[in-house]
Amino acid sequence: MTEPVQRPNRPPVLIAALVALPLAALLFGMTVTNLGGAGSSHTSLPSVALLISLLAIRFNWARATSVAVLAFLTIQWLPGAVKYVDDERASQAATYVLIGTALFVAGAVLVYLTPSNQYYRQAARWRNSRKQQPA
Repeated sequence: MTEPVQRPNRPPVLIAALVALPLAALLFGMTVTNLGGAGSSHTSLPSVALLISLLAIRFNWARATSVAVLAFLTIQWLPGAVKYVDDERASQAATYVLIGTALFVAGAVLVYLTPSNQYYRQAARWRNSRKQQPA
């Protein structure tokens, strides 16, 4: 009889990444809300980024999608944030973008470190072994 595969524990670097990425998405959402208002049509992409970042807790595909969407938001918002960081009206939104960019970069690096990749591999193996166990 084979031993059941043990459920893997999330490494600390992955936990840090799974906190940093949703926080970055929240900050981009706060930027849009600060500049365009809560009912703005531009709030949907940061909201989707937040949802996908939260799904990365469970799904490997969400990890890559989250990084891609947040990279797009960074490319979209960072030049304006750098330009308007000293503007009195937009400095708060620019600060949100700068902090969100730093969190995104840190999270993107941490989420693809070797322990994070190994965790997703082990978690997939664990789920497959649970499916194959007799009921």
